[in-house]
Amino acid sequence: MREIRQIATDGQAIVSEALFVLDATMGQNGIAGARGLSEAGRPTGAVLINLDGTAGGGMVLAVEEELGIPVKVVGVGKSVGDLAAFDPRAFVEGLMGNL
Repeated sequence: MREIRQIATDGQAIVSEALFVLDATMGQNGIAGARGLSEAGRPTGAVLINLDGTAGGGMVLAVEEELGIPVKVVGVGKSVGDLAAFDPRAFVEGLMGNL
């Protein structure tokens, strides 16, 4: 991530966001990879894909709590049209509704 940021800024671009994409079904392996990326380049947020399964919900909490990186976008399907801005309130309400 450090190299990507440097390449972008060498071209005089202003980098305001550095998002990393994480497959929500990867579990602890995904968190370990995200931890390495966050240490290398200080991402401003995360994009979690494959969040349509029940196991993916824990990744939202892990990314936010363990890494301190906000989840900004989620993918709940297989196409670009299935990406949406992450709404923490709706996420928690969805979890609570399943109790």
